[in-house]
Amino acid sequence: MFTPITKTSNPLKKLPYNLRCELASFVDNNANKYNVEPARDRAFAFARSVVSKLNVPYDIKNYLDKAGAARLKKHGLKRAVKFIDDRSAHIVASLGVLPEPWYRVDTEYKRVRLADELTGRACLHLELALKAGKRPLEALEEINEFTGLALWMPHFEPKKRDRDDDVYLGLIARACDDAVWLRAINQKVTIAFESARRAAGMVSPHVSPYASFTTCQWLKDRKKKQLDWLDSMAIESECGETLELKDVHDASVSNPANRRYELMTQLSGCQAYADSQGHVGLFVTMTAAGRYHRLKKHGKYFVENPNWNGADPIAAHDWLKTSWQRFRAAADRAGLTYYGMRVVEPHVDGTPHWHGAFFVPENQVEEFTQLLTQYQHQRDNDELYTLDGDPKLKAMEARVKIDKVDRSKGDAVAYIAKYISKNIDAHKLEGKKDLDSELVDLVETVTNVTAWSRAFCFRQFQFQKTPSVTVWRELRRIEKEQEFCLFEKIRLAADCGCFASYFNWMGGHRLKQRNRPIKVLYERSENHYQELVKKTVGLTGVGITVLTREKQWTLVKKPTQPKDLGALALSLLGTAESGGSRFPWTSVNNCTQGAIPQESTCVPDVETSNQTITMNIESVIPVQGQQIEKPPLIEKAKCGSNQNIIKEI
Repeated sequence: MFTPITKTSNPLKKLPYNLRCELASFVDNNANKYNVEPARDRAFAFARSVVSKLNVPYDIKNYLDKAGAARLKKHGLKRAVKFIDDRSAHIVASLGVLPEPWYRVDTEYKRVRLADELTGRACLHLELALKAGKRPLEALEEINEFTGLALWMPHFEPKKRDRDDDVYLGLIARACDDAVWLRAINQKVTIAFESARRAAGMVSPHVSPYASFTTCQWLKDRKKKQLDWLDSMAIESECGETLELKDVHDASVSNPANRRYELMTQLSGCQAYADSQGHVGLFVTMTAAGRYHRLKKHGKYFVENPNWNGADPIAAHDWLKTSWQRFRAAADRAGLTYYGMRVVEPHVDGTPHWHGAFFVPENQVEEFTQLLTQYQHQRDNDELYTLDGDPKLKAMEARVKIDKVDRSKGDAVAYIAKYISKNIDAHKLEGKKDLDSELVDLVETVTNVTAWSRAFCFRQFQFQKTPSVTVWRELRRIEKEQEFCLFEKIRLAADCGCFASYFNWMGGHRLKQRNRPIKVLYERSENHYQELVKKTVGLTGVGITVLTREKQWTLVKKPTQPKDLGALALSLLGTAESGGSRFPWTSVNNCTQGAIPQESTCVPDVETSNQTITMNIESVIPVQGQQIEKPPLIEKAKCGSNQNIIKEI
């Protein structure tokens, strides 16, 4: 068994456990070899070169310790040193995007303290700027200089782009809000730490596909906190109606099942509309350039990509967005017609790629294919050709693949349903494996996919060239029939869930969004930062205006149920008839409790007729003279049917 050397000058003491053990085994196995450098000296040189590279967050250090020890055992010192050097360089680069050192933001407590500190700095320099008589833009520049505002929130960077001082006043108000700072710090830290874990190799089909284990645990803890918060909150209307916030959440598209139903309804409506117009479906797969992928496939296995440039998933997603923006502009100039949806999902190494189901007129399929292929091959095209100029067909197909939907096998909905379900709740994917790796079960890794999208703030689903889904949702809130006209036809189509009819009555694929017959009605209201912002209140169009949000709901905390103080006091004090001590010397009292006399109990009286709970506490014996105050009466709110009210919300 390896026993660490206790001398403080020994660099081996600073190494993690697994590396120390492997180094000890290495020294023992090579102690009697001649004509080579002594094994002890080689081990000390290894420790001195590696120990400074392991100054990384604990979970990453633990992974490098185990992975480095495995390489040391299998391949020797040189390969282990190279492995740790390469991984640590990418880790440091990923963590280097943080404005503060990683060890100042690696816990929630530290991030809260940093948010408070930066808020205090912003308030202090705002006060100094006001005393100096500076204008709002100048005050914002001073705050940015002493807090690093633009480093944490790049969209807050002071620019002379607006003449209205109200814009700068809104940014200053946010800079003096600790909640804004904490949200920005948490987002930045989550992205940087997950990028560092991906760079270390903690995201792979052999370790944890799509997202690291730590990020998956972060998502589970976050969901648990959200559920606890939902259970503790309610909403109350001006009329006194009260609803459980959990019930409202489950009835909305925040519920994964409802979200999947809505997406499938919209896509199937697009398919039905395309059939009526004689359009064909195209299934599109778009992938970023090879240098954005950390792993590459070698036969059935994944190996390190030597051409990886260290970019995080956000950079790869931006690469795809740039290609799509250029294609979209060129398609509009060429007068191409297309509509449908795209899904963003990760490869097993966390690199994003796009899947899309689009509908195009038959005579424009070839032009659509050529134009999208052109912009996907436009950048980083050195990967697509050999040194002799010959095309790499496999690499070109990996960038973009466009298949015409074979209706004998199914429609576009059937093609993309798997990807919708994979990114939401893995509905009916039992036994399905990832196409890239048979080691990845889609049902077991749905949490990984969700954690990946939450960590990097990706918009997973987006429809293109279709009517507004906000109008669709607002129309479904209207219960009363309107004057029979185009508005009522569109309302009926949305109410019965026929997206194809809704698509058709809203102008079909020919109208742009600003020319649709029905639009969302907004009103100006003041937000928390005293800014006038747009707030949805209803719908307007074809000469009709309908208010859909007439009731005002307020978020309130649910009343807590009063505790049974009598039973609590008896459980703490014990009973004299038990024959044992009232206060046991251990944390557990194993004495048999005697029967409690009926007259010594203090049981709450519950009147079920009016749902009023009252408690008699006069007979409770105060503990060591402590006075127990009477709790107020708590009345349970009486509500009617919740279904109609939830629909109104």
